[in-house]
Amino acid sequence: MGETSWAFLLVGSFAALGAAMAIGTLAALWRYHRTGTFPGHDEVSVPSTGKVVALWIRVVVGLVLAVIGIIAIERAGIF
Repeated sequence: MGETSWAFLLVGSFAALGAAMAIGTLAALWRYHRTGTFPGHDEVSVPSTGKVVALWIRVVVGLVLAVIGIIAIERAGIF
């Protein structure tokens, strides 16, 4: 494997991880908004404000990781 392949693998993994974290958390928040339940819980529950804030922070961190990964791949000319 060449140096370019390793760079793509590393940076692409960060981008994919960030995108998966953002999309998965958004899906959980959307399900809660629609049904009142989180994935893995059958009963309706009201989450604490801290939990909701933590989930939104997770979405933002995931988006930031995805964007940084995509920009790094673009700048390296790998994409």
